[in-house]
Amino acid sequence: MAFRKLVGSYKDYNLSTHIIEAGYLAVDVDTGSLRIGDGVTPGGSAVAGGGGSSSSLGDLTAIGSTLSSPSNADLTLTSSGGNVVIEGIRVAGTTISTEDSSPGIEIAGNLIPSQDGVFQLGSQTRRWQTAYLSAETIDLGGATISSDGTGTVSIAASGAVLPVGSKLNQNPISIMGLTGKTAVRPVQNVKVFVSDGSSTFTDAQLLAKDPDLNLEFNATVETIPVYTEAGQSFTLSNGSALSDQVTDVTLFQF
Repeated sequence: MAFRKLVGSYKDYNLSTHIIEAGYLAVDVDTGSLRIGDGVTPGGSAVAGGGGSSSSLGDLTAIGSTLSSPSNADLTLTSSGGNVVIEGIRVAGTTISTEDSSPGIEIAGNLIPSQDGVFQLGSQTRRWQTAYLSAETIDLGGATISSDGTGTVSIAASGAVLPVGSKLNQNPISIMGLTGKTAVRPVQNVKVFVSDGSSTFTDAQLLAKDPDLNLEFNATVETIPVYTEAGQSFTLSNGSALSDQVTDVTLFQF
């Protein structure tokens, strides 16, 4: 197999036996591949190929726009003292960031850990600021949390604050009063709005506003026995049934 040395004389040599001087380039005239010598290896190493064929840079192979390493070997890109930049993505050690003014890195696919229940998202000292999730569900160990996009849920050391109208299963949650006397009783909050008559509001607009005053009314009618009202029976000590028929019904309570 003959080749021509690009630097120096243009004499034909036997590529399989001739040692190319270190740093010198030669062309394999049979295949069109470009080879570089190291002063030791006969024929040197191929660095570029002709006609779209593959070429080798030491252990690295280049085919078209693809770089590949030997089987089961890592492909390592190292920038001495700097960063490795790939299409606007900067890699510095274990940190990945954007090179330009892009707001972030987009992931076109699922972000799935390689092991189940091992890795964390954030840490105690480095937390994500806000998680924007769709109105589907959050799965926490098999328990799901979903949202319809309305209302606010606040979690604090003193307990959870739920939106008005929240339920425990199918039953509405009773609201307790805010004063020392009413804190142990279910109450009904009544919003009071004050207007000088210069503005008019629809019911929806009023309900969306903060009231000028909140009044706490008793949320229960004490003369109705809840146990029997729910369709259950209760027998008194004299053998008679507790009736849910009520007299002296209270129409209005404070």
